[in-house]
Amino acid sequence: MPQIPGMAPGVATVPAALTKDATAENLTPRSNDLPPLAIGPNSLRTAAAKGDPSAEFEVGARFAEGRGVAQDLQQAVTWYQRAAAQGFAPAQYRLGSMFERGLGVKPDLAKARVWYQRAAEQGIVKAMHNLAVLTAGRDTAMTDYATAGKWFRAAADFGLTDSQFNLAIMYDSGLGLERDAKEAFKWFSLAARAGDEEAARRRESLRQKLQANEVMVVEAELANWRPKSADQAVNDPRFAGDAWKKSAR
Repeated sequence: MPQIPGMAPGVATVPAALTKDATAENLTPRSNDLPPLAIGPNSLRTAAAKGDPSAEFEVGARFAEGRGVAQDLQQAVTWYQRAAAQGFAPAQYRLGSMFERGLGVKPDLAKARVWYQRAAEQGIVKAMHNLAVLTAGRDTAMTDYATAGKWFRAAADFGLTDSQFNLAIMYDSGLGLERDAKEAFKWFSLAARAGDEEAARRRESLRQKLQANEVMVVEAELANWRPKSADQAVNDPRFAGDAWKKSAR
């Protein structure tokens, strides 16, 4: 996907199976629609029909994964969209992935970018990464390396290895960010710490280009580096899909 050679791709989040494209009609179900009996308990079905975004998200996830019902990506999109329209970040992220990959809908990178951005702005780390990949990706009309660098940095700060790797590439190449070998060395080092072999190779290549004192300064910084803590409420789909239970008690 990305144009920058060697850049890590977006993070896959939904099943790879493909059904027919969703129509405008089934993206806007009636407010009194009840999910099928097989989807789960009546409390979940009722909460979803009443518009609880967590319940709508959970119904969408069960359709997407084929849990309790036959996999139906059109229905998954329908329920994700209901929750996403209410600002429910996990559903916005999933919907972005569906539009990016053409699952249950026609592929639409512009819409994917919109939903990823909404989710990223609410703190979903993988949405930050995928938004950055799209922004630096194959669609030249959407290419904006500076914005891509911003979102790769945001996700990298949370410890996402692929974002750390891509951020290092951008610092090393000077695309979207001022060229900075020390910053590239730092982020390749962090990705290598997580087991990325290509990052380790590139780190060692950069080590030969830096002064010994520069390496020492960066390595001292790395010794104290810790990732930010991501908000479980939006980043853990299991947590997000269970939130409706609190209001159903």
